[in-house]
Amino acid sequence: MPGFISDDQVKRVKDAVDLVQIMGDYTSLKKAGGNWAGCCPFHSERTPSMHVYDDGHYHCFGCGAHGDVFSLIRDKEHLDFTDAVELLARRAGIEVTYEKGGNQMPRGERDRLIEAVEMAARFYEHVLWDTAEGADARDYLASRGLSVEVCKRFRLGWAPGGGALVEEARRHRVDIDLLVRTDLAVDRNGRWVDRFYERVTFPICDRFGNPIAFSARLLPAAERAAKEAGRGVGKYVNSTDTPLYHKGNAVFNIHRARGPAREKSRLIVMEGPTDVMAADEAGYSECIAVLGTALTPEHAKQLGAIAGNGGRLVLVLDGDKAGQTSALKAIKTCLSVGVPCWVATVPDEMDPGELLKEDAAAQQAGTGGREAFDRVLDQARPDLAHLLRALAPRPYELENREVLAVADQILEILRPIQDRELIALCMRDCATWLNLDARRLEKRLAAAGAPAAGNAIPVAQALAGLEPVHEAIVHILVRCPDLRSLAFDTLQLEPAHFPAVVRPLVERLLLEPDVDGDALLLMSEAPDLAGLKGHLFNWVTSDLGSRMHGLNAASAEQGLRKAAAALKRVELVEQLRKIRVDIDEAQRRRDIPAAARLGLEQVALAQNLRVLKEAMDEQGGTDA
Repeated sequence: MPGFISDDQVKRVKDAVDLVQIMGDYTSLKKAGGNWAGCCPFHSERTPSMHVYDDGHYHCFGCGAHGDVFSLIRDKEHLDFTDAVELLARRAGIEVTYEKGGNQMPRGERDRLIEAVEMAARFYEHVLWDTAEGADARDYLASRGLSVEVCKRFRLGWAPGGGALVEEARRHRVDIDLLVRTDLAVDRNGRWVDRFYERVTFPICDRFGNPIAFSARLLPAAERAAKEAGRGVGKYVNSTDTPLYHKGNAVFNIHRARGPAREKSRLIVMEGPTDVMAADEAGYSECIAVLGTALTPEHAKQLGAIAGNGGRLVLVLDGDKAGQTSALKAIKTCLSVGVPCWVATVPDEMDPGELLKEDAAAQQAGTGGREAFDRVLDQARPDLAHLLRALAPRPYELENREVLAVADQILEILRPIQDRELIALCMRDCATWLNLDARRLEKRLAAAGAPAAGNAIPVAQALAGLEPVHEAIVHILVRCPDLRSLAFDTLQLEPAHFPAVVRPLVERLLLEPDVDGDALLLMSEAPDLAGLKGHLFNWVTSDLGSRMHGLNAASAEQGLRKAAAALKRVELVEQLRKIRVDIDEAQRRRDIPAAARLGLEQVALAQNLRVLKEAMDEQGGTDA
């Protein structure tokens, strides 16, 4: 029976790590009042709705994601609670022990899996460098211009197959089940054999440098022989998804590139591991590769966060047709999650590794150095500019229908973007390049993406149904900028406390706490606030007493506190209702530990509600 990590150890780990820093691995954060805000790493968005608070929790007002540093790691790294604690403990340099009756227990399941992959990596390295079996692979790597030093730095190896790794695991008393679960061994006709057979292995590591999977390349001679024999084989074979590895968010060389990328404010995305290694050897240590899949939204958000605000995410993919098609797909993915990128095109249908090899040869001959690759990076275009030039390199040669077809492709890519101002700028650039009227493009976008009639509640109707307490708080926040810090930092009001119709306004007030009434009226021209224009004018120009009897600038703080207390009371009542449902469900499943934990949360919520009611009674309730 597995042991457990004591509450004291969990608390020690939680206290030792910084949620803002951990969240910063997944999305870029900016200071917002006393807290932090950024685009949510759990869903696609352009306008920041994820808020990280000093008390150690986060909340997204877009998708509702909520939790602490452990839940963040569990959700993003696909771990259970115990493995999340272990991962964070390693990051903080804390050794976690398992307890059962006061005795230490074996290390966690994740560590056992990582140790199995580490054993495989060491074995593959040994075969490549210390045996005759690795000779052909060594020759191939040398032909690619990769030095022994860089190959050893990236821990390349040779998988001989034939059950050699399985036998190595038995010699080291590594459970074969661990090899199976990490996709290193498979069942063939009732016996366990190696997953990778006669291939060069490239370890894929987690962000701490632990090998968690492999990308394995067939040698060119074997590739040609397979094709001549009519056998379809892939040049590269990658590990399938395992408890450690998920190809939709894993990145080759991320553990080495993160630091240099932040220092240089640039992260370079390449197509293959040998490209990354060639770049590293040439001094470009900020390079990574996405293996086994196209760039996913998870990749884009993770890489955009590493590049950071003001940094560049540069796509340097192969110069052939397939590489450029991949670039177009990657641009679409990045735009859909609000991550800007630049695209650098390698000339003459070369791949980055070949270009870097030419640079290296020129340097050795004394006729050059890194000029060619630097020139490629310097000529990188922003995402939309590259799209327009790729889809319509000579727009003046296109017929009218062809121009509209290109425009529709661009509009389809822009449609998921939530930032309306960004879309407007993109429309302007698109209209200029294609020689179209920007207003007609905007109408075309709106017509294609218009919701079905009757699905949306009209803004006027939603505003008419605003609860008095919501409208009172919004009125105070609009009229009294000096109370916004009190509202958001001290009273901990959040956009999620308000109906969707006024939430964009509350988000603006949270992210721009010093904006005054005149600026708000100008903001009402923005698409997300346009429906509030009339109400916003009234809130800016009318006295507070029109909303709450007897309220004025001097008593606004007291009125805000009363109204906020009323909102919190509603929130606590709703949380109690939900937790009662969860307790009933846990009891139905006979999950006694879960029911007990939920019961403690219920008691705490009920206590908070009693304290809040007593405070409200002392203040005389709320007039909102």
